[in-house]
Amino acid sequence: MKAAALALSLLGHPLAPVSDRLPIYDVAALCRYVSADDKASGIADDASKCVSDETAAQQQLASIWLTVPTGPRESCEILATSGGGQSYVDLLTCLQMAG
Repeated sequence: MKAAALALSLLGHPLAPVSDRLPIYDVAALCRYVSADDKASGIADDASKCVSDETAAQQQLASIWLTVPTGPRESCEILATSGGGQSYVDLLTCLQMAG
């Protein structure tokens, strides 16, 4: 049974509802996009600051994720991924505002 569960998880089939585990976002891609957008807007921003902020938010989320009720987790996941981005900072901010 363990081998089957491992095989399913490796094939991308979650074994638990998505909201029961912290989402996995591509921080590097997000930060490249944000940095390029900032440069195009004339804002001098370094992608490494974005990566640092996103990583810190991800670590904070990892420590509180299962203590937050399912409803706010699901709502904030949707909000954090709207607009084409996937941001741990947005997810954390949403959860903090949800109370």
